[in-house]
Amino acid sequence: MPPVPQRDAAPAHNDSSDDMYSASPPRKSLERPPPPPPREVEQDDRVPFMPPAPRGPAPAREPPRQSLDVQQVATVSRPSMDQSRPAAGHDQIARDIDLNPGPTWWTAAQPLPPSLQARNGNDILSESEESSTSKRGGRTTISKDIYVLYLDYSQTVITARYDSRDPTEGVSLEQRHEPPPPKLRQEPLEAYHLRFGARIAELASSLGNSKKDTLLGDGSPAALPTELLKSLPNAPEALLPIGSRAYGAMIYTNLANASITQHDEIRPGDIITFRNAKFEGKHSGPIHSKYKLDLGPGHVGIVGEWDGSKKKVRVWEQGLEGEKGKKGKKGVEGGSYRLGDLKSGEVRVWRVVGREWVGWEQGGN
Repeated sequence: MPPVPQRDAAPAHNDSSDDMYSASPPRKSLERPPPPPPREVEQDDRVPFMPPAPRGPAPAREPPRQSLDVQQVATVSRPSMDQSRPAAGHDQIARDIDLNPGPTWWTAAQPLPPSLQARNGNDILSESEESSTSKRGGRTTISKDIYVLYLDYSQTVITARYDSRDPTEGVSLEQRHEPPPPKLRQEPLEAYHLRFGARIAELASSLGNSKKDTLLGDGSPAALPTELLKSLPNAPEALLPIGSRAYGAMIYTNLANASITQHDEIRPGDIITFRNAKFEGKHSGPIHSKYKLDLGPGHVGIVGEWDGSKKKVRVWEQGLEGEKGKKGKKGVEGGSYRLGDLKSGEVRVWRVVGREWVGWEQGGN
């Protein structure tokens, strides 16, 4: 076996730091040369300042779409005053009602749908007009317009058309609605006072100062203004009350002295209504004794006198019961109320108006 050649011995390890980095090339310095001094900018080299372009006008928004409810409201055909009514709103009382074509209610002399019959004279006032058209073959078509007025003076107009020989065959029933009339300004309110209110005040005063005890109508408080209206020389021109709660254009509203609105001076002949009204205060005079007065769910009177400084109204009234009614007096009597002493309930004052205010002709049925 031939001999193995001897390898050269590994060189001895050198701890010198020079030999450790001798194989690596020297690193360049990380220090950067200083920047050149800033050169002064010449005037011609400067970029001129450009202001931002002004914004154009915002695009116009599309106008809101008109409510379809307003477009569908038709107007009453009766002639009315030269005044525009407000658009029909969702807060008015006049709405679609059930016309119920079952029974032939439209053939009655004073026709009303069954859903309204019990309300007539309580919280609605209704009238009707009738016309007929003759056709070939001797057929006659009856057309009736029925006007229903609500407490807010919005109204529903029902039109019924039918054959006189067979009212149920091919009957046509339609309805449309009118919003309340606009509020009256002071001039027409004063004119209505001269036209109706002044005469009502004279009649009420004559009855109240009479030695005879005269009760009007059924003797109830609400019968007094109604009967006085009917006795006016121009009664066919006046708009009758709606039950015992609405008597024309509202002049004054007092809700327990928490909210008071007034559109004209309270005048003699205006109608005053009390609803759940309770008064509490002190009597005038040297004793100043306390008093409490409850007029119940409803009371009505005729304004005889108004003292705006004392908020005191003198009223002609009838049908009072209990402590407020005078013993032995069974007719129209006088009373007074301090509206500042109203603690709960409501007091309203109304101005009697003409039928044209709601677009009705003189002397309807």
